[in-house]
Amino acid sequence: MNQDSYLPNDENMQVDSASRARVFLNKVYMWMAACMLLTAGVAAYTAQDMQSLYWVQEHCLMLWLGTIGIVLIMSFCARRLSAGALTVLLFTFAGVQGLLFGPMLIYYGLDSVGKAFGCTAIMFGAMSIYGFVTKRDLGPWRRALFMTLIGLLAAIVINVFWLKSSGLDLGISCVGVVLFSLFTAYDTQNLLKIGLSNDDSIKSKAAVLGALELYLDFINLFISLLRLFGSRD
Repeated sequence: MNQDSYLPNDENMQVDSASRARVFLNKVYMWMAACMLLTAGVAAYTAQDMQSLYWVQEHCLMLWLGTIGIVLIMSFCARRLSAGALTVLLFTFAGVQGLLFGPMLIYYGLDSVGKAFGCTAIMFGAMSIYGFVTKRDLGPWRRALFMTLIGLLAAIVINVFWLKSSGLDLGISCVGVVLFSLFTAYDTQNLLKIGLSNDDSIKSKAAVLGALELYLDFINLFISLLRLFGSRD
C-alpha cells in the first residue's frame, strides 16, 4: 500500500486533536470568566457597603490566609477531590478575592482600576495567544519562573513587615508584571498539552485547576499593574 494513503488519516487525527484542545481551553476560559465575574460583582458590592468594608478590614489577614489555603488544597489534594468539590473551592476563592478587592476599588479609584484592568486584559490576551500558537517548548521556563516567584514572595514579605521601602515596592511591581506575563504563556501552553490528550478522565478536574492557574496569572498581573500605575484616592 502506498504510504501517501495514510496522510488523510494523519490529518484527521491532527484536526481531531486540535478540536479537542480548543474544546478543553474553551472550558478553562469559561470557568475563568465566571470567576472573574463573581470577583467583580463581590468587589463592587463590598466597595459600596460600609459594613462590608469594615468587616474586610478587620478580617483581612484571615481572608488572605484563607485564599492561600484554598489554593494549597486545590493544588495538593486534587486527586482526592471530585471535580465538583474543586469547582466549589474555585468559586469560593473567587468570592473571597472579591471581598479583598472591594477596598482596592476605594483606595485606587474606578478610573485607575479600569485602566489597569484594560492593560491587564490586553497583556494577558497577547501572552495567552503566544502560549497557544508558539512552536517553542516553554517547559524549560518552569524552574526559572517558580524560583522567581519564590523570590518575589520573599521580597513582598520582607518589604511589608520590615523595610517598607517604596523603591523596593516599585521593583516588586515591575518584576510581577514580567513574571505573571510569562506565567500566562507557560500555563496556556501547558493547558494546551493537556487538551491534546485523549484521556478525558482527567480533563474535568484539569479544566478547573487550569482556570485557577490562569485566574491567578490575571489577578496578579492586574495587581502589579495597578500598584505600578494606579493613582491612590
